[in-house]
Amino acid sequence: MLRLLLICVSAFMFVSCLDCHEEVWLNADGSGKAKIQVNIPSQAARIHGGENGVKKLVTEYLEETPAFSSFRVDVSTKKDRLHIDVDLTFENALDLSETTTSPSFDKLPAAARDLAGHADVRFEGMNILFHRKIDLTRAIPGSVLIPQDQLKDYSIETILHLPKAATEHNADSASDGGKTLTWKIPMAKALREPLHQTFQMPLPLPWTKIIVWTVGGLVVLVLIVRFVRSGNRRRRR
Repeated sequence: MLRLLLICVSAFMFVSCLDCHEEVWLNADGSGKAKIQVNIPSQAARIHGGENGVKKLVTEYLEETPAFSSFRVDVSTKKDRLHIDVDLTFENALDLSETTTSPSFDKLPAAARDLAGHADVRFEGMNILFHRKIDLTRAIPGSVLIPQDQLKDYSIETILHLPKAATEHNADSASDGGKTLTWKIPMAKALREPLHQTFQMPLPLPWTKIIVWTVGGLVVLVLIVRFVRSGNRRRRR
């Protein structure tokens, strides 16, 4: 009974004022930038060393992750909340799917890993298919016992700016002709079921050219090899 009580108390401390806002800008050449803001109770951060400890954890992860070309981390405490602000850039969006499978990612606290989620990016024809799963249901034991009305003011928000309009998506809203997708998920829902963010987008022009040039280069290479082999056969005769 005591153990259950402690679990419930720790869960309440963590989610009672948890907010997450992330915004990503993706360029046509695959590069981009992101801004992530997370607010958690300062008491919950103490087990990871408070301001300095949390900043060290985040900084070490970003330093050891090659997909990020630059970053800035700011951690501060205001009243009873710890504010984590991260700005980062990347050169290839396709590399971001590997940021949650690296050894450095495993060093982060379980709740942070689950909040980041796991992303999968793949090509289908001339389209990009994106899927991200966020599962907080097991990250915070006892959270299902917290009344939903105590979580109603908190959420996980993701805003994604695409270089081309999405042809399919499950975002809560879309603007700028389908180029900006917004998911705003109530924390009460996030703690009770896995969340999924998906979209499909035509390949931007630079990516299309790269694929065409690559395929074209392979075709030319095959023709050259065939021509050389044909010439060798004639000489042998």
